[in-house]
Amino acid sequence: MTSPSKDPKSDDVPMGGVDEEELDQEGDFSTADPTPLSMTPAPSAGNSTAPSSASKVKKPEHHPQGKQQMTKVPMHLLEKRRLGRLKAAEQYAQKMKTVGIERRDNSIIHQNGLFRALSLINQKNYSSDYLKRDDQIFAMRERKSLRNATSSQNNPDIAAEDDDQDSADEESETNTIVIHPGSRSLKIGFATDVLPQSIPSCVAIPRTKSKQASNGSSKIPNDFVADHESYAETKEYIQHDFKERMRYYKRKIMPNSHEAVVNFNSRVQPEKIPEHNDLHRVDWIQEPAKTFYGEEATHCLPSQFTVRYPFWKGRFNVESPDYRSIEELLSDVSELLKFALLHPKLSIKTAQIPNYKVVVVVPDLYDKAYVESFIRLLLVDLKFQAVALIQESLASCYGAGIGDSTCVVDIGATTTKVACVDEGLVVDNSVISLDYGGDDVTRLFAKFLLESKFPYDGLDLESPHDFLLIENLKQKYATFQDADVTIQLYNFIKRIPGKPGAEKFEFKVFDEVMTAPMGLFFPQIFPELKAFKTNNNEYVSNQLPRSKDLFTQKENNIKSISQLSCQKETTYCDLAKDLDVLQKLLNLPSEIEEYTAANVANSDSNFTALDKAIIESITNACATLDNSFSKATNFYSNILVVGGSSKFPSLDFILTDRINIWRPRLLSVTTLPTFFDKVTKQVKEFEQVNKLGDIKDQEELTTQKKKLAKTVKMELQTYWEDVDALGGNESVFPINVLPAPREMDPALLTWKGGSVFARLKLIEELYVTSGDWDVLGSRILQYKCIFDY
Repeated sequence: MTSPSKDPKSDDVPMGGVDEEELDQEGDFSTADPTPLSMTPAPSAGNSTAPSSASKVKKPEHHPQGKQQMTKVPMHLLEKRRLGRLKAAEQYAQKMKTVGIERRDNSIIHQNGLFRALSLINQKNYSSDYLKRDDQIFAMRERKSLRNATSSQNNPDIAAEDDDQDSADEESETNTIVIHPGSRSLKIGFATDVLPQSIPSCVAIPRTKSKQASNGSSKIPNDFVADHESYAETKEYIQHDFKERMRYYKRKIMPNSHEAVVNFNSRVQPEKIPEHNDLHRVDWIQEPAKTFYGEEATHCLPSQFTVRYPFWKGRFNVESPDYRSIEELLSDVSELLKFALLHPKLSIKTAQIPNYKVVVVVPDLYDKAYVESFIRLLLVDLKFQAVALIQESLASCYGAGIGDSTCVVDIGATTTKVACVDEGLVVDNSVISLDYGGDDVTRLFAKFLLESKFPYDGLDLESPHDFLLIENLKQKYATFQDADVTIQLYNFIKRIPGKPGAEKFEFKVFDEVMTAPMGLFFPQIFPELKAFKTNNNEYVSNQLPRSKDLFTQKENNIKSISQLSCQKETTYCDLAKDLDVLQKLLNLPSEIEEYTAANVANSDSNFTALDKAIIESITNACATLDNSFSKATNFYSNILVVGGSSKFPSLDFILTDRINIWRPRLLSVTTLPTFFDKVTKQVKEFEQVNKLGDIKDQEELTTQKKKLAKTVKMELQTYWEDVDALGGNESVFPINVLPAPREMDPALLTWKGGSVFARLKLIEELYVTSGDWDVLGSRILQYKCIFDY
């Protein structure tokens, strides 16, 4: 059977049907009636089968002989279906209008003129400012540009494929460098590396002839002590504490042990070692031909070179007298970083630096002038692609894999830092920076050895070979394991640069191996060991002034109430009475407000004992977080000790004992959170009832405060009576000192945390590019830091 065809010249419509043009104007909405329109043709004599249905309405066609071959559809049925489609279209349009989605013009159609027609406003976002301000979308814009730039530089095919995000992420990780600058070593490496490269952060500059001649005339002996009486008193205090500890743990001390050590060391004769038998001989650099960096700089003699350390105590070493300008200091930093990037395991040339991003680990108590100068150097001078920041304590938690509330203790070469980390943020008022570290322990160890007739005449810690010798002896033999403290026989090799051969000496030690590192808990002895106090380089310091607010001209560096308490020696451990401790806790919020509003810089030195600093940090962290001590158990149970100078054996045991000794009783009992909440509520009720804030008469105000103090005292007495009723069975906060993870050097743990941070998805929103820095400067850090900058 031949399919019916339409006659193009025929415009007739059968009677009782509907025009196709009318259907086209009404639209085709299939939702009104799912039954398709069909017309069944009459069966023909030559074919027993016929089509059963059609997908749409067809116009009835005329047979060439003029006979109609198709059955008509009734008019009322077509009208019913048409009305149903119109009703469904109205319901759908009403529903879209209710939701807020309206019909919009097609923007693909070519527009006449130079400007395209503006699209209609989307009603659902009309009353919101979401993604309408540039500070809300520039992070996403920079994130996309960084991803495309990284992909195109490494693999052009990846840049063209937006769906291959995993490959782009892997490329981004391999193009990210993590830098952790320290006073003695610079840790640097790729984010994908297991361990970084530790490069000594020092630069050796050749001396001029005039400086070489005058160098040896003004030498001051290293064992110079400013105040002999104060030094002797502190040393006696340390030895008394050592003997009390040995007696408590029932360790026997042989009588006259110190005299036996002195007698042996005074009679030691050296053993000559030929140069060809000295396996660990050091080739010292004496020819001032060029500038040396890193490991080579440590082998340069001070008589021929000026050895400079650009990093010092968590900032640039602007106090060093070896620098004549801030440009010279920044030049050393830049050249040292270029030297580190050329390490065989990194192998990054200067021309390749713009292909890499960098993550910088900054101190918790950072100086904004140092941070901003460092970022400017990385982005503008070295032309890195982008820079991101992370604080040291948070990076240490990342590296150790700790997600709970943690107290981080970082014992470095020149500083010791304590800070509490909670929910991924460093608690500002818990940060403490102490002005002593492993180098001070090394000097104290050398001083104690010299007092025991150490067989090395002319020991000078200002020379690199002598300092390296004492540093190695400290790392090998210094310990907190009291069971190992007895008369021990050791040996060392004396190597003098410029002289052939070496000399092997035997020597004995007794308590020096433990009393020297105990200086961490008696740091008042460290200032007495300074050979001479060098004046600060004010000329260079003034070229890098402390950061100030643009509008108020007040210093806007991060402030910590714990740091202030340590500097003023008003810590909780320094208070004799529990009532004073409780009163300080109650007054802490007002003290923080006053200290934050005051325009005072933390420039005083801080030589607080390590155990006292930990107690101060944890207590203030608990008091400022939620005005409660519910997290004290977590902080005391997660004391993480990191840093290159924290490798003393059994440091965790003595630290636990010292915290238990010095922690006030009020801060030790586990019922403190309940009691403190109760007292806090009573104080607030008293202030509200008596309206202390509205009293202007000083005498009346003093009377009301005395009543409040009396109420607090009565509550404290009642609390202690309830505790004493337990008969000494009250529970205290447990102390647990966590060492570094297994097979992980504690000196590299912070860098490892920075590498973990560099591989998170979040970091793409925290990168600061050179474009961001050019437009907004340091203000960009308010948006691009994971911490409150």
